[in-house]
Amino acid sequence: MTSSEIEQLTREMTEAKLAEMIAGAETRSGDQPIKVMPFSSNPPTFASGYFTQQKYIWRKTPEEMEGILGVFGKFRVGAFVLQFEFKLSATDYENKAYSYLPDGKVYVPNPNEKVYLPATAPVPQWRLKVPVPAKLLASLRPGQIFDAQSLRS
Repeated sequence: MTSSEIEQLTREMTEAKLAEMIAGAETRSGDQPIKVMPFSSNPPTFASGYFTQQKYIWRKTPEEMEGILGVFGKFRVGAFVLQFEFKLSATDYENKAYSYLPDGKVYVPNPNEKVYLPATAPVPQWRLKVPVPAKLLASLRPGQIFDAQSLRS
């Protein structure tokens, strides 16, 4: 494949994934993009950093999400699951491969973190280029499963 063919294929794949996420956001299905954050006293109103799709963490506890997302120890007291308030555009995010390849690169432990392990069940991930408005989809305590009963109305 030539570099222009690879570039065209990448563009088509990005457009296809964006269409899937937009449709998921419109129907609030498992294809919608979501951000998982550590539980705190107040849910954030903006999301930034890495995100994935709801279907990859559905029916999982915060502890299981840590392994899936490669953020061990971050959800010890629970997690917030946020949904984006607006449809993403292709310029809002960039593909970052899978959660076992942080930033699309082979995992390198960070000596400044207490726990540093690659994801155990990696999922696709993307990174927001700018913070986007978000609202709380679920507030999970340790051991609580992210499912229809945990969704906020």
